Amino acid sequence: MADDENEHVIDERFEWNACGNTCTPISSYLDVLKLKCFRPAWQNNILKLSNVSVNCFSGKDLHCHEICIDLPKHRKKRSNVPKTLFCHDLKGGYLEDRFVHGSKKHDEYRFFHWAGIDTFIYFSHQLVTIPPPVWINSAHLHGTKVLGTLITEWDDGKKIWEEILKSDSTVEDFVDSLVTICYNFGFDGYLINVENVIPMEHIGKLELFVSLLHSKLHSKIPHAEVLWYDSVTNEGKLKWQNELNDRNRIFFDNCDGIFLNYTWSEEDLKNSAEIAGSRHLDVYVGVDVFGRNCYGGGHFNTYQAVEVARKHNLSLALFAPSWVHEYFGGSYFVHLEYVFWQKLWPYLYIRGPTQLPFRTTFCQGYGEKMYHNGLVTCNSSWYNLSKQQYQPTVPSCLNDSFVDPVVKSRTEEGSISFEKQDILKLISVGCIQHYPQDAFTGGGCLQVCQLSKDRHSQRIFTCSFESRGEVLISFASKPNSEDNTSINVVLLTEDSNGVCRSWVLMGQFSNKSKSDMGKTGVHHVFPKTEKEIADLKETVKGMAHDQLSLTAGSGWKLRHYLLELHETIVDISVELCGPGTAVLLGLFSIIPLE
Repeated sequence: MADDENEHVIDERFEWNACGNTCTPISSYLDVLKLKCFRPAWQNNILKLSNVSVNCFSGKDLHCHEICIDLPKHRKKRSNVPKTLFCHDLKGGYLEDRFVHGSKKHDEYRFFHWAGIDTFIYFSHQLVTIPPPVWINSAHLHGTKVLGTLITEWDDGKKIWEEILKSDSTVEDFVDSLVTICYNFGFDGYLINVENVIPMEHIGKLELFVSLLHSKLHSKIPHAEVLWYDSVTNEGKLKWQNELNDRNRIFFDNCDGIFLNYTWSEEDLKNSAEIAGSRHLDVYVGVDVFGRNCYGGGHFNTYQAVEVARKHNLSLALFAPSWVHEYFGGSYFVHLEYVFWQKLWPYLYIRGPTQLPFRTTFCQGYGEKMYHNGLVTCNSSWYNLSKQQYQPTVPSCLNDSFVDPVVKSRTEEGSISFEKQDILKLISVGCIQHYPQDAFTGGGCLQVCQLSKDRHSQRIFTCSFESRGEVLISFASKPNSEDNTSINVVLLTEDSNGVCRSWVLMGQFSNKSKSDMGKTGVHHVFPKTEKEIADLKETVKGMAHDQLSLTAGSGWKLRHYLLELHETIVDISVELCGPGTAVLLGLFSIIPLE
């Protein structure tokens, strides 16, 4: 095709995208060069990468229960622990998530365990995969980096690299285009996946390409990442090594890390850790959740491969965790997804939010309806991950005994042979889980359940909110039954001397809160009255003023608390109080007033 014809195709396609409707990949070498000056219409709507705590916790120490005042003793430096990467591959990509302003197909895949993920890669088999903005926004909200993919495959890929590697100047031109595209589209780097032979005489220029992309991207985006996929060797052969070794180390040495192929043995991982030396945390062990020739067989046994990777203190690259949705469909996705990540949680390193003001309604970015302040504002279903709110930093603890019958009941066509009512009898309830049938604002909320008399508090967030004065803390709750059950919110704080204290924001007295009265280090705070709120409205503005009320639609109740805190909030949990066993939590916010 002639250049002028290519120009027409590019302009026509990206004029459509410039309207802000869809996100598409880039399929040709010339397209990449011509998009150097292109800025998408949605550029200003991309969220910047949020800050997250410099410390983290092992998932082994961070349960939804077993909350203790000495939690900070278990924290670790994030820079000292292995990382976790999520490589998203769902039916070729660019499905309902390609729509910048969302879709009406509410049963699509979404992800809500961001606290355990450091980097998210959007993967496709096009030349340059541009992550859809809905994924960038959802990940960035939670402090997770988002990478696109540069992939070349087979004979067509070999031809593309012949163009790129013609000279040092063609290498630099292509790198400059990739860097500008990354910056303009708001994502954070690339996975380089070269799945074709490279002539030996061009290996030096391929090494130059990786080095230049790394240096120029970091110059433009300091937190950027460039990762190399274990494929082509230093001899230009397409030969997957399944380990870091002398055949692929030249690429590892010129970027931020290597993503190992999936068919490794434990000996391969041992070798990789040894050759990486001090950079062992930059070795990402590939684990295919579909289980194709992968250690442990993937699926709900994915944790077996993860356990081996962590045994050698290596980072982790989970490929296609959307298997849960792709294999079973959307009907029981949330419960199955909880089970999948619950099995992985002990091997992940969990971090939380740090930025104030903080506000979440726990919406996952989809809904059968749209709510605002408890009232239905739209009866149509919707899906838009840009509307996802901050998610809890723990998985649900629901029992997984229902999984085996559901797996066995799946037919070859992908449907589940169980009747819906029979599956619902099998599915258990977790202490904290998504609830899609009601919401305060958005498309869903949290359901907090008390599963036994021995369990009182359920963790919602591990965090690092530094307070330097007066803060307004608010939450909206609603009994999920006819009773008068409510919740208390419990904050764990740490001062500059490392002394921890608990602050119980009283929704209602419980036997536990009564027994805690007068305990050293436990402070009880009561909500503001209607008159106090009216007085407060006279002095505050913005977000704080907008949510200062006591009631909302459909039985939701708001409570507001003023605290003078000169310390850091490091953990947030809730406890049920009252005769019932379940409460909906639809809003939680912390707003500094000074």
